[in-house]
Amino acid sequence: MNSSAPFNKHPLLLRCLHWINALLIIALFVSGWIMVDLDYYSPWYNRLPEWHITGGVLLLLLWTLMILRTLFPKQALPDLQHHRLEYWLSLITQILFYLLVLIITVCGYLFTTADGQSKALLGGLNIPAISHFSAEQIDTMGWLHENLSYVLMGLVLLHVLGALKHHFIDRDATLKRML
Repeated sequence: MNSSAPFNKHPLLLRCLHWINALLIIALFVSGWIMVDLDYYSPWYNRLPEWHITGGVLLLLLWTLMILRTLFPKQALPDLQHHRLEYWLSLITQILFYLLVLIITVCGYLFTTADGQSKALLGGLNIPAISHFSAEQIDTMGWLHENLSYVLMGLVLLHVLGALKHHFIDRDATLKRML
């Protein structure tokens, strides 16, 4: 496809959700990476975890919108110039994104409220607790939350590399459709 050929953009809502989610996922990863090394005397010791948890709740809400959007697909037509393997890799990557983000955010929520107490965020937003968990269950949720975040970042890198490949090597409109 040459650069002057017309292309079908994804709907504006999908493009906005995509980029907001991308920025939020990267911000959550970076904040999580930083906050595990904060000491008690750091001014960010309480603030950064609160922002991280609030961002996680927002991501879960946005991701719920993304999943609901898939039930009512109004999207750009697929690029028919892509190889069948690329189509399937794209579909598998998308499914893995949905699963990983859901598992990571749910584990984060359960980990945050594992003591059975609701958590107040940003001066009023209350996150209710659904149960009290054992130390072993808390460790498992924390392990999943952390390690699946690294897997998610690997998937983000794969996604970015794929988009750049389409843009610079294949010279097709795949990236432009999402901008």
